[in-house]
Amino acid sequence: MAEQLFLIAPDNADSAGLATKLEAALSAAPVSVLLLPVGDRSETEYADFVQAVAPFAQAKGVAVLLENRPDLVRHLGADGVHMTSGIKALREAIALVKPDFIVGTGDIGSRHEAMLRGELDIDYLLFGDRDESDAEMADWWAETFEVPSVYLAGSPDDPAVTTVRTEFVGFGGAIWDEPTKLVSMAGVPA
Repeated sequence: MAEQLFLIAPDNADSAGLATKLEAALSAAPVSVLLLPVGDRSETEYADFVQAVAPFAQAKGVAVLLENRPDLVRHLGADGVHMTSGIKALREAIALVKPDFIVGTGDIGSRHEAMLRGELDIDYLLFGDRDESDAEMADWWAETFEVPSVYLAGSPDDPAVTTVRTEFVGFGGAIWDEPTKLVSMAGVPA
């Protein structure tokens, strides 16, 4: 079984450019999730961006997640929310959108913090958004717990991509410059 791909859009991508790059990424490998960061956008600009991108991605079978905005999930027709703030905000997001929508979390600084978050009603934990040593923590989580995990790789050339046992491998940043590099990811063993 191949790991599922979890893509993070560039912080301040425009909707038309992102749709073109997402199309290229989808032609290279199956993508399961697309996280849409807020970036420097105002609330109105973010809503417009999500409403332009989400239907396109969802029509291709990609779940669309908002960043730290559980209050907009229903209104904008997203599939869920990715929370990077503290455990209190994570609990509030869960109360607001579960069980109908996805709630995931990242920015995890320790195993203890991962376990505290994992005890909540979340759908995944993302490791690798702090530093490259998170591959070890992602592997530990995948080996030990049932809640799915995402390893955010620096690039498809990241050596951990071929060894980490997470359910999802995530990419952001430079992958959008060359989405065809995802071709090599289509057959990575889980």
